[in-house]
Amino acid sequence: MKNQFNVPILLTVYRRVDTTEKTLNAIRQVKPRQLFVIADGARNAEEKIKCDAARAVVDQVDWECEVKKNFSEVNMNCGPRIASGLEWVFGQVDRAIILEDDCLPDESFFYYCEELLEKYKDNPKIMQIAGLNTQQGNKKFNCPDSYYFSQVAQTWGWATWQRAFNTYEFFLESWEGIRKTDKLKKILPNYAVREYWSNLFDNIKDNKKARDGTWDVQWFYNVLMHEGLVIAPKKNLITNIGFGEGAGSTVNVLDKNANMARYPMEFQLQHPARIEYNNRQADNYTFWYIYDINSGLKKKIKSFLRHYLPGPYYWLKKILKNI
Repeated sequence: MKNQFNVPILLTVYRRVDTTEKTLNAIRQVKPRQLFVIADGARNAEEKIKCDAARAVVDQVDWECEVKKNFSEVNMNCGPRIASGLEWVFGQVDRAIILEDDCLPDESFFYYCEELLEKYKDNPKIMQIAGLNTQQGNKKFNCPDSYYFSQVAQTWGWATWQRAFNTYEFFLESWEGIRKTDKLKKILPNYAVREYWSNLFDNIKDNKKARDGTWDVQWFYNVLMHEGLVIAPKKNLITNIGFGEGAGSTVNVLDKNANMARYPMEFQLQHPARIEYNNRQADNYTFWYIYDINSGLKKKIKSFLRHYLPGPYYWLKKILKNI
């Protein structure tokens, strides 16, 4: 496993030196022959000092490696910056592993991706390999193999192919027509889950500010609309170390997804017997408890009862309070 690593790796950086150094050190363990680095520009003079320091971390590469940099001198915002960076990378290579500066992988993550990128390179049904497993609290989770096939495109440490990225729609051009059909209903049969994502897609399609703040919702959309499959590992291989000060969106250090334990993948990989969507229970857990869709549904139910059935609502509330 210690030969120089042949799969290209993309590292995205911005303004955090500490997390960038840790993630680069993880990459150093496998010494890739090719490292792509993208960075957004600073929003002000004070932030430029931090951005320059984070970019300088890449100069610590001390192994034989072709380092390609794509650094913006203006602030493009998270969505356009990462989307354009992915386009830049997949204009040059047919596959890549993608790590943000705060996504710390176990070393086995790289070899897991390497093997599966090769195994499924010609299967258009498989659109992504994820390193994240969010099933730690799911007592019903069952995965007899090394990985399962999911609908959920989690992007804290992942890999994909040029063939899959070529279908990516940053502006969700096809949503205008699709949202008038029942296609999403067939893919996501649960009403609350479907409404959650449909509202997100509406917002990103119609709202530039929302669109500028994300690129991964569009990727999730892409996987769903092509009825693609995401390979998800049996064990979690990624720790997000970026929660807290300096983060873009992951600011709550007490978030249930912060600093999740990661584990080594066991080799040889045990592959599922059939290539099919095979763990809806795990995906439902992710939707309800990781994306917290159930909290929004509970609020809607409470609001409905409070407005239209106030008597039974307050009676039941009083009873439950005294239990």
